[in-house]
Amino acid sequence: MAAVIIDRQTTALVVDSTADLPDNLLHDPNVTMVPLTVFFGRQAYLDWVELKPAEFYEKLKTESQLPTTSQPSPGTWLETYRRLRERYERVYSVHMSSLLGGSYATACAAAGQIDNVTVVDSTVVTGGIALLVDRLVERLERGTTQQEFEAFIAHYVAHKTFFYLLTTLEYNHKGGRLSTASYLVGNALNIRPVLVMDEGRVQMYRKSRGVRAALNHLRDGFLERTKPGVMTYVGLSHGLNLEGMAQLQELILGTDRVIDLRPPNIVGAVVGTHAGPGSLGLSFIQE
Repeated sequence: MAAVIIDRQTTALVVDSTADLPDNLLHDPNVTMVPLTVFFGRQAYLDWVELKPAEFYEKLKTESQLPTTSQPSPGTWLETYRRLRERYERVYSVHMSSLLGGSYATACAAAGQIDNVTVVDSTVVTGGIALLVDRLVERLERGTTQQEFEAFIAHYVAHKTFFYLLTTLEYNHKGGRLSTASYLVGNALNIRPVLVMDEGRVQMYRKSRGVRAALNHLRDGFLERTKPGVMTYVGLSHGLNLEGMAQLQELILGTDRVIDLRPPNIVGAVVGTHAGPGSLGLSFIQE
């Protein structure tokens, strides 16, 4: 049996807007982004379409209540898949961790009604998804087999790392994820949590005293989870924190690892609601 070819002519990628794609991927001809809806009170906005990150973070600072989000309907996914299947032989739909939201399950329900649509639980969010899409687009560009393409997806899900640094505790407190006592103590001690997503869940990696110590923990975690002499693809994420991202980039590039630094992404409304402005993310995979 002849190998199934995966390339730009045969294959499309779909993401939900929690991928927070950088511009090069957001406008890539083979990538379709389906937005979640963000609600500030009764006002609804399509994530990344009607509400870009800069406007979102301004509203986040001034609104008294945190926004809520709503995932796309099964019908929206089905319409998207049908439209793409008219042009492409195959569709791969990549989603945020199924343990954090329902878009994966909803997309699976829609994909069950049309052939040659594969739904992927990335087990991460924001920059972790963006880095996966980056690596898949590179494979579409050079062309590969379906076997290799799907083997890489499985490799990425199993072996990637996504670290996340909160530079403020305020929005975790507002969202009810941090008690008032913990919030007050954390602020008094200048605690900055470094989180990691393992097996689709957000877990504490390190508690740091100050942002600089947290950045050092990110670098140490990068070294701990990579091997020297192997190409490491790295993605940086930021909640409108260019200075912090530059500091993190300097630390990572200062290690002895062989690094291909991919275009950075901005953290959008869905993750930004809980992380607040200034957050930093570090995603990486060794292929």
